Amino acid sequence: MRRGCDSVAVLARSRTAARACFCLLLLALFACGGASDPASPKHSAPSEGGSCAERLPLDTLLDGVARKTPRPLILALHGARQGGYGMQRYTGLSDDATGFLVAYPTTPHDNGFWRVDDVPRLLALVDAIGRCVPMTTVTAVGFSNGGLMANALACRAADRIRAIVLVASGYEGLGRCSPSRPVSVLDVHGTGDQVVGYRGLRAFVGTWARRDGCSATPTARREPERVTHLRWHGCRGGSRVEHLRVAGDTHGWPALVDANGPMVRFLRSAR
Repeated sequence: MRRGCDSVAVLARSRTAARACFCLLLLALFACGGASDPASPKHSAPSEGGSCAERLPLDTLLDGVARKTPRPLILALHGARQGGYGMQRYTGLSDDATGFLVAYPTTPHDNGFWRVDDVPRLLALVDAIGRCVPMTTVTAVGFSNGGLMANALACRAADRIRAIVLVASGYEGLGRCSPSRPVSVLDVHGTGDQVVGYRGLRAFVGTWARRDGCSATPTARREPERVTHLRWHGCRGGSRVEHLRVAGDTHGWPALVDANGPMVRFLRSAR
């Protein structure tokens, strides 16, 4: 069942189909005893931009290199056992992140999970990309286990990472977090997440607000598609901490008409 579901995730053109595939995956995993995020085969498709971009560490797929003007970089960090190519196809992020470079690395570990100690590997990847194409700021988007990795980057490499977006993000096992400067954080999480439960999530985002010197209490605004938008104000250094609570949404890329739009706008403001 997993192999069939992976094929659907690769070939499906809509995020709705990919989420349906994920539901089938969950049923299979209960039977098999595993834990995996919506996945495609772990290999990567060829990158744009010729041989330099094709020899990047971590089997990285790099989009957006056709233009040679300096642009901001997004590290798109996949969930468990998903791979960089799976992350690209599942999220459609490159299609919506106009004006960005988007890199999709794959964890080097055989179990398909990122580890928080992979921060130096990802910083080495950023350096390698910088030798291939000109870039400006560096940000990260992390899904599930990749969200834990994005958190680790913000904690341990705040001098390099301007902002992070966390989607259905893991947050346990992060360890000590003392960023050297404020990092903007947008967290997106469904209240029906059955893999990374929503309980305790707001307190975790509030911890980022304290690190960034924001106000203790956020404002809340209801938005379409059962979204509540929480914002912490007065953050140091122009940083921002925000949370999108998606009522009833489960573990996966947000089931919203324009899921990537708020993420890209958030990262664009962090330039």
